[in-house]
Amino acid sequence: MFAEVEDPRPWLADPPTVTAIIVAHNGAIWLPKVLSSLRVMEYAPTAWHAVDVSSTDGSAELLRESFGAGRLTYAPSGTGFGEAVRLGLLTAPTSDWIWLLHDDSAVEEGTLAALLDEALRLDDIAIVGPKIREWPSLRRILEVGITLTGTGARVTGLEPGEPDRGQHDRSRDVLAVNSAGMLVRRDVWEELGGFDRSLPLYCDDLDLGWRAARAGYRVRTAPKAVIFHAEASSRGIRRSVVGDVNHAELRRAAIYTSLANVRGLAFGWQYIRLLVGSLLRVLGFLVAKAPEDAGDELLALKSIYLHPEQIHSARRARSSSARTKSGEVRRLLPSPWLPYQHGFDSMRDVFTAIMRPETIGTGGRRTSSRRSSAFDAGPDGIQDLSDEPSVLMRRPWLATVILLSVLSLFAARGLLGGGHLQGGGLLAAPDTAGGWWGLFFERWHDVGTGSDIMAPPYALVLGVAAIPVWFEPGLVIGVLMLGVVPLAGMTAHRLGRTFCVSRSVRIIWSVTYALGIVATGAVAQGRIGTIVALIVAPVIVKATLVLVEKPGWQAGLRLGLWLALATAFAPVAYVLALPLLCAVAIAQGRKQAQSVTIAAAMPVVLLGAWMWQRVVTPTNWWWEAGQANAGVGELGTTVWNLVLGRVGGPGAAPAWLNVPILILAVAALLVGRRRRAVSWAWAVALVGLAAMVAGNSLAFTPIPGPESVPVWNGVGAVLWIGGLSAAVMLVADDLVAKRPTRRFARACATGAIALALVAPLGTGAWWLIRGQADPLARGSLSEVPAYLAERADQKTLVVDGDIANGIRFEVVVGDGLRLGQESVVPTRLDSAGVTALVESLLSNPSARDLDTLANYGVSAIYAPGVDAELARRLDAAPGLAPSGSEDPQSRVWLLEATPVKVDHQGGYARGAIAGAQLLLAIVAIVLTAPVRKRRRHL
Repeated sequence: MFAEVEDPRPWLADPPTVTAIIVAHNGAIWLPKVLSSLRVMEYAPTAWHAVDVSSTDGSAELLRESFGAGRLTYAPSGTGFGEAVRLGLLTAPTSDWIWLLHDDSAVEEGTLAALLDEALRLDDIAIVGPKIREWPSLRRILEVGITLTGTGARVTGLEPGEPDRGQHDRSRDVLAVNSAGMLVRRDVWEELGGFDRSLPLYCDDLDLGWRAARAGYRVRTAPKAVIFHAEASSRGIRRSVVGDVNHAELRRAAIYTSLANVRGLAFGWQYIRLLVGSLLRVLGFLVAKAPEDAGDELLALKSIYLHPEQIHSARRARSSSARTKSGEVRRLLPSPWLPYQHGFDSMRDVFTAIMRPETIGTGGRRTSSRRSSAFDAGPDGIQDLSDEPSVLMRRPWLATVILLSVLSLFAARGLLGGGHLQGGGLLAAPDTAGGWWGLFFERWHDVGTGSDIMAPPYALVLGVAAIPVWFEPGLVIGVLMLGVVPLAGMTAHRLGRTFCVSRSVRIIWSVTYALGIVATGAVAQGRIGTIVALIVAPVIVKATLVLVEKPGWQAGLRLGLWLALATAFAPVAYVLALPLLCAVAIAQGRKQAQSVTIAAAMPVVLLGAWMWQRVVTPTNWWWEAGQANAGVGELGTTVWNLVLGRVGGPGAAPAWLNVPILILAVAALLVGRRRRAVSWAWAVALVGLAAMVAGNSLAFTPIPGPESVPVWNGVGAVLWIGGLSAAVMLVADDLVAKRPTRRFARACATGAIALALVAPLGTGAWWLIRGQADPLARGSLSEVPAYLAERADQKTLVVDGDIANGIRFEVVVGDGLRLGQESVVPTRLDSAGVTALVESLLSNPSARDLDTLANYGVSAIYAPGVDAELARRLDAAPGLAPSGSEDPQSRVWLLEATPVKVDHQGGYARGAIAGAQLLLAIVAIVLTAPVRKRRRHL
């Protein structure tokens, strides 16, 4: 006996009635294919009705020929989709279901039957939507259900341009489905009142689905039902009913939909979140030079938040039909982290664009907004990428950056644990990013005995960079110091793309430049100023090339901004750039000279008084970010080492590694066709060499003094070697392009390549073997004992040396100086009173001296290395009580007098100046950012 086969469509025995409503507006280009697809359906609607919204291209005639004049309704201009459907239903026959169609959406034969298969499975299903594919490609998926994020973004859950390979063919509950192809129960439609009249253009489908879910109905997808949608209005193929896409109305509709439907206590949070988030979006649009988008965002906010009664009315109407708990609808909404994941993806795209911008294309994305005149019957070819090489093989620079990052982690062994990254010229980062912000804006610095010196501008730069890691600002320092090789390599590679065609030559030069920074010992010695300036240096050169090609005030501002950034960390960068900019102005012409003048003036305007301090004391041009005295001993070196780019101090690679670069650079002056470019590369190199020679015999006295400090020439050294290697790269690029055929020429080229590889390979091996530590280290601050450091609001007088040879002292606040504070230590003139007080205290201490010391906020005296005579005098001083110390070789005395915390008045002008500098920087950034023009739909 054969088993009885179950009817696959039991509803055919008593089929439901379906009224199809098709809405058209200037859709004559698609309607012939749409109408022909409707004529061959496996199961057709029981009634048809069409609505034409003031078409002028013959759409109304096509609809009248297909359905007859009695089944066609004319709607006035400006009628939205929801209102058009409502007009059509007024004259259409009553039915069990309503099927909504657009004039640019064609169907397959079994589309309606598949929709009914899903719709009639359960009694609580009220809305069903098809799988929507892109027209004309037919294969890419546009939607299989939609939802709305907490920030008001429409989400499909699909990748852009994702092909349909059956991966989304499982029916499921969703928040909403697209109005194109939507099948909705007539009784539920009438219960909910159809589409909200407050949403004439956008988000009407999302709102209807959300209301249906709150009313206890289910919204389902039917992936076996397929329609092909051209998205003509949203993609700009035609004008919408009211003209161009109204971005302000689109954003208003998203905010309205979210606030009208979210329930319970979540409404208050969502109300504030959308307000603050929209204001941040406005700021972001302004910074990105998208004023139209910023204006649209403000218009959307105005229409919602200045008219709260509309949200109140909408919420009251929805609450009357709600029959489910909020948790049942919440499962249909996306994760609250999804918008931030999208933001991370955008940052990743920017990172990818920086590493390899030439790979950013449109492959795999939707078909561009082009006018199509026919419905493509077959799918576009989907290329099989299974046999292609891996991503790393196709993108060697990406592979190089990944390799450099991994090698950097290995070279930083011992520096990746907990504790503060410090040592050499590098001071520990503050406990929070607020330490840098406060340093820049506060009117009085509680450093030493206190000062009102203008804070270094680089503190503000670090404060901005540390905002995402507010409570761990040391991460910013760690990335810059330990990740300098991949970071500098990326900026160098971006520059190399400008004048080097050969990919392999460009990569070798980028790696050579990046490794040249660690080869000077900059990382090991904690020279953060040198590191940041050299990461930015290729960007400055790139901006200069852009200025030469397209001079103008914007090019000058952009170059000036980058130069100001490098100067803030290493003032000598300005001294090095100035002669090169003058040469550009003289060689290029009047327009370039004007732009160069703007660029040269920008650092002076943005950095203000901090720059003028260098003008008054020229040797301070060599004082970079961090401690002036890095504690690395004498830095002077021989002429031979200077020629080979070595400036002294620990952590420097062997000088002979740069000999091949010097030989090849000299040869580059004699061969090749690009002698003008090679000459400019040599000019950059010679400026760096001149800076090294000038600084090799110089010393300067930092603010706290009194000892002079040797000059660090790391920036000049890398520019010297980097310029030489750039000259070599230019010639090598020519050789690779010409591919010499003679045996002797090939042998010379092979030998040159071998020589060029000596520097990067040798330096890389030395870098990995030595590592990046010493004197750079990671650990706890140990300037004073821990129990003294915990008293952050009190100060400790630290004395060192001996009576016979002289005593050195400093006043330490809390656990010691943090990065940025070294530049605001009181000058010798300001601390003259404390100097006289300490001399009196150590020669013939009295109770009056200790009371005066307490008036400076000092509560303890600490001697890290005990001199017997010094200890005897302090033990005998009245008002001092000996205390314990962690180190038996040190001593601590506590003052019996209560330290005084002085409230300094005035200094408000410095905060105003700092605010003005920040405002000027923001304005300059906005003015130089590329304008993002919105495409106008035709």
